[in-house]
Amino acid sequence: MKKFHIISLGCSKNLVDSEEVKGLLLSGGFQYTDLAEKSEVLIINTCGFILPAKEESINTILQAVKLKESGQIRSLIVMGCLSQRYLEELKNELPEVDAFFGVNEINDVARYLLHKDAIAAPRSLMTPGHYAFLKIAEGCNNKCAYCAIPLIRGKQLSLKPEIILKEAENLAKQGVKELIVIAQDTTTYGWDLGKDVRLPKLLRDLDAMNAFPWIRLHYAHPAHFDLELIKVINDSKSILPYIDIPIQHIHTDMIRAMKRGKDGDHIRELITKLRAEIPNLALRTTVMVGFPGETDEAFDELLDFVKETRFDRLGGFTYSQEEGTPAVPLGDPIPEGIKQKRLEAIMTAQQEISLEKNQALIGTKQQVLIDTYDSVSGDSYGRTFRDSPDIDNRVIIPGELKKGEFVEVEITDAVDYDILADVVTRDS
Repeated sequence: MKKFHIISLGCSKNLVDSEEVKGLLLSGGFQYTDLAEKSEVLIINTCGFILPAKEESINTILQAVKLKESGQIRSLIVMGCLSQRYLEELKNELPEVDAFFGVNEINDVARYLLHKDAIAAPRSLMTPGHYAFLKIAEGCNNKCAYCAIPLIRGKQLSLKPEIILKEAENLAKQGVKELIVIAQDTTTYGWDLGKDVRLPKLLRDLDAMNAFPWIRLHYAHPAHFDLELIKVINDSKSILPYIDIPIQHIHTDMIRAMKRGKDGDHIRELITKLRAEIPNLALRTTVMVGFPGETDEAFDELLDFVKETRFDRLGGFTYSQEEGTPAVPLGDPIPEGIKQKRLEAIMTAQQEISLEKNQALIGTKQQVLIDTYDSVSGDSYGRTFRDSPDIDNRVIIPGELKKGEFVEVEITDAVDYDILADVVTRDS
């Protein structure tokens, strides 16, 4: 059996693709190893979204080339967004790579390595196992001025509900307790399948399975948010009161320049309504600074909005000009130094907000899902419903707890992005 390893870069949607490749190869007789240097075949699933992601992908490939040149691996395969976007350039610059595959060529990767058509197989999780991502659509129909995703992944292609529900059933059988629903824009799910297929109905069907204690929603576009989701969340047994709703900006001129739809007033009204009607809501967002035309006034409005709105979780990034996107004619006039200062101001404000919100939990009891145990520190790490894996806060609990276990804890202390707690009761 050939040993293989997969390095999955970029977003959770890429990770699902990697898991599908892994499942196909395992079903074809390959053996997976957790160490790249112990593999015969190394597969790198790349990201090509923005410049830092492309640089990370290239650096990872170059490191893998060294492994191949030293004889530690035999075959090097590159797949994903970078291959899709820059195939000919990569072939010319990286002859050491044995084969390149794009974003919709998962079966081709398996066929190339197995030397035969791959037999359909469940995807093999690369998450810890108790949580998994459920991708409900490919591609994107939005025309955000800064974004290269539609160029890379094409137009939105929603998966049929029966396919999604079957995938969810398979994940439940594998012991998944937290299902994280993802797409480039989850709120437009089903728009390409007919009027009877929509996100609220899909979420109700997933909840009705009674298979997952937690179901989490990501990537809800504010311009497309269906208010029926409020009732879905409130009526459900398992859909968490957690919404990831990336706004990117609040200044109306910037929203329109970014081609994000609606305006700042719409975002304010939506957030007010969500918080008023969903009890105990945890709201996550993402913002962008340094987009062409962002004046000091526009940035100040964004910074003030972040301080006033007090998002529970927030991520930020600077504008990166991407060839082929609608924003290219606008140039990239804002100096990188100013972009970084603006990002720092946003993240500093959010750090203070996060600290205050975490400290407000001291003395309360919370349900926590355990992600891992660190034998060196002797601590277990988990998350409340307010936190999605890898991107949000964590709860640190003394002692060894079982991965995937739900426990009730009492919060004893808190810092900006970490919460300390002691176990009160163990649910399983």
